[in-house]
Amino acid sequence: MKKIFTKIFFGYIALVVLLSFLILLFTFDIIRDNYQENLKNNLLNVNFSIDYNILPLLRDGNVKALDSIVKILGEHINSRITIIYPDGLVVADSKADPAKMENHSDRPEIQKAISEGQGSSIRHSYTVDKDMLYLAIPVRDNGRLLAVSRLSIYMKDFDLLLFKLEANITKIVLVILFFALFLAIIFSRTITKPIKILTEISKEVAKGNFNVKANLKNNDEIKFLADSFNNMIEKIKELFRQTELQKEELNSIISSLQEPLVVIDNDGKILLSNKSFDSALNATNPEGKFYWEILRDPQVSKLVKKIVEKKGNISTELQLRDNWYICSINHIPVKNEIVVVLHDINEIKKLENVKKDFLVNVSHELRTPLTVIKGYVETLEEDIDDEHKKYFEIIKNHTNRLISIVKDLMEISRLEDKSFPVRMSYVNLMDLFSKLSLTFDQKLKVKNLYLKINSFGSLPEFFADEFKIEQMFINLIDNAIRYTDTGGISIDYSFDTGYFKFVVSDSGIGIPEKDKDRIFERFYTVDKSRARETAGTGLGLAIVKHIVLLHKGRISVESSPGKGSRFIIFLPIVELNEQVNEYI
Repeated sequence: MKKIFTKIFFGYIALVVLLSFLILLFTFDIIRDNYQENLKNNLLNVNFSIDYNILPLLRDGNVKALDSIVKILGEHINSRITIIYPDGLVVADSKADPAKMENHSDRPEIQKAISEGQGSSIRHSYTVDKDMLYLAIPVRDNGRLLAVSRLSIYMKDFDLLLFKLEANITKIVLVILFFALFLAIIFSRTITKPIKILTEISKEVAKGNFNVKANLKNNDEIKFLADSFNNMIEKIKELFRQTELQKEELNSIISSLQEPLVVIDNDGKILLSNKSFDSALNATNPEGKFYWEILRDPQVSKLVKKIVEKKGNISTELQLRDNWYICSINHIPVKNEIVVVLHDINEIKKLENVKKDFLVNVSHELRTPLTVIKGYVETLEEDIDDEHKKYFEIIKNHTNRLISIVKDLMEISRLEDKSFPVRMSYVNLMDLFSKLSLTFDQKLKVKNLYLKINSFGSLPEFFADEFKIEQMFINLIDNAIRYTDTGGISIDYSFDTGYFKFVVSDSGIGIPEKDKDRIFERFYTVDKSRARETAGTGLGLAIVKHIVLLHKGRISVESSPGKGSRFIIFLPIVELNEQVNEYI
């Protein structure tokens, strides 16, 4: 606060001093000039008066009488009078003997008086050895120049008078400065006092004390500022109250969550966690610790780093302390923080394992009797008459359908079993699609359909599990043939921003909007009657999706009833030397 007072006070004083200095400076110059001009006018008037007294003597050439009267007049007017002939000869002087004085024809005031009618100058007089102000005028008789009358006064008298005047002005200015100093103190305190009050109140508010108020008696802008400050304090107080309520409510909600939750800052330190998180991970007072000290899992660190870089959200399955969770990691842009939520899926995992074990066991148990049934049917079929042969054909078709279902179920179980790794190798796409064309040549001819393979642009090397990729395309093409009666199937493949893009299109019956989200489910078929007629198992697209996910890709479908379908697959570019466990 002293700093503001000092600025205002010394700024005000500096302004007053500057103005006073300028006033003195210009005032002294103006007074000097005006006084000097007035002095010259007085000398001029006196000079004109003297002319009437000396003119008769100049006409008569009575030099002695002229010198006497000049000395008498000089005593009365307190000025030096000098009479000079046009040729510069001094004939009379009130202060000196004219006979001893040098010729004055070179004096500037004499020259100006003769040429211009009046001349003046300030210079040093060698006769009296002092600085003097001279004013000279010509003395004429009917236009004839008789002499030059010159009056002069000592500059010391002029300077003394001017000094006294300047001293008086300086005293007045000093008095003004004294009062200005007094007013500056009052003015500065008037401004800084309410500011000091507001500063003290703001310090209290900063400490959290909202029960203070600025009461000022002023009726100016500072009073308006104080009123606004009081209103602001009230609003901040209300906002703090609401924030505290929201904070308590949020803490209650977070504490009551059954799912473990933790908030991590940008440096990786835990800011907040709920009781479920502390209990699930056996953590004691985790706040302030680094998350990797509690979540001791490399996959969590990898996911958090990925979120920090991409500023998005990720959800993935995660196993922590023998428990399975859906780990949901979200980035909060406002505070640059990360929220990790763990959804317990132990029961779901147990159910999945039971279902997998059931499917595997059932598949294994059914495969042998179905193979035996098929063998006996084929054996008996040779000895059956034509009348009963159609029944055996029905038995044979359904047996084959059951065998296909068992085979697909075992394939899905194997794809879901992570103990079977993806065997990455270079895949020649041209050779792969050539084999697929030969595989489906007969089926295509039966339905009079075409199969087109289109490649776009130069492609990098494609590394994948060749057997599984081939199986993926077999299932997609087989599915397309099953639901296409006219036209055909086309496969387009290209390279798109780090991914291989495959598009399998057909001109078939299409997929209704309500079925799009379910076509990759097991045993789900769009047209169940048609699926039965064509021996579809409803597992082909489920296998396709498992293969795509196994290669860390994604698949989507675009379709409308009567306009065919487009299955779009993106598989990431993979280097051959990548670790196998990246694709397990």
